[in-house]
Amino acid sequence: MKSIAAIGLLVVAAAACAQEEVPASAEPAPPAASFAPPAELTEPTYLFEIVRHLYRWYMDEADIEQESGGEDFTFRVWRRDVKLDEGDRSVIAEIDLPLRGIAVQVKKADYTIEDLGIDVTSRGYRIINVSRVPVPAEAPPGAVAVTIPVAEMRNYLFRTRSEAEFPDAEMYERLRVALREHLGLDPQKREAGEQIVHVAPLSPVANELWAFVENRKMLIRFASDMDIEEPAMWSLQSLAIRTYDILTQTVVSLNEVPGSNAFLTRDQVGRALFNCIILGRRLTVINPSPDAAGAASTGNAAAPGLPSSSPP
Repeated sequence: MKSIAAIGLLVVAAAACAQEEVPASAEPAPPAASFAPPAELTEPTYLFEIVRHLYRWYMDEADIEQESGGEDFTFRVWRRDVKLDEGDRSVIAEIDLPLRGIAVQVKKADYTIEDLGIDVTSRGYRIINVSRVPVPAEAPPGAVAVTIPVAEMRNYLFRTRSEAEFPDAEMYERLRVALREHLGLDPQKREAGEQIVHVAPLSPVANELWAFVENRKMLIRFASDMDIEEPAMWSLQSLAIRTYDILTQTVVSLNEVPGSNAFLTRDQVGRALFNCIILGRRLTVINPSPDAAGAASTGNAAAPGLPSSSPP
């Protein structure tokens, strides 16, 4: 009996020690992150504008002709869990088109450049990246599926395919100055002779603007974190500018120039030219030479250096 009692005491003691090894104050496992998107990203009108941008800049006939497998088209919208700098309140989200294998990242900028005392904000969510990737079958927790009738979306794209908004005269001048500074030229001077520029329409869901300088066969992309058409942006933040000589910086595939971002594919150039020349606005700027400017009469001549636009 004594031996049985001793064994019982040992079992009780072992159980007590095992309980002591588990901290009483252990924190519960954190809940799974929620990727629920802001409500404005799930509005059909916003999603239509996203698709219209893709329609002009990324999609081809295969995307439009491809069967959706039904009468509805589904978007997957979710907020991305991205580590940002301290004090950066920007929100980044993703809009997936699972049936097309297209992922669109959008951003609503909201941060401060402390050194300059500048608040960088955008009024809405703007596209920052588009990629063609296999979209996972399982949606992130909190992701929202938005279903829109295919016929309604196609009708919208067809109806708005030629709608366009363009910069005003003040913005054109700002772009001209910014480009000359980017090229290392005197922003106060102008190229003599006739200059022909084709400007693509502005997008309500992307802070970028493309232009094609016909004389130089040059494509130009202007981009900003702030709303590019916002006057306040010009005094607060410089534009990101990329120029492409389409004679020397066009390739069939980017695999020809691995690791380089200095080239565009022939397909990208074709889309840019379609948006700039066909959908865009043609600007003709006639700048007299310095000698001619000094001797020119101002009686009936147009003011030199001011653009005159003609219909697309």
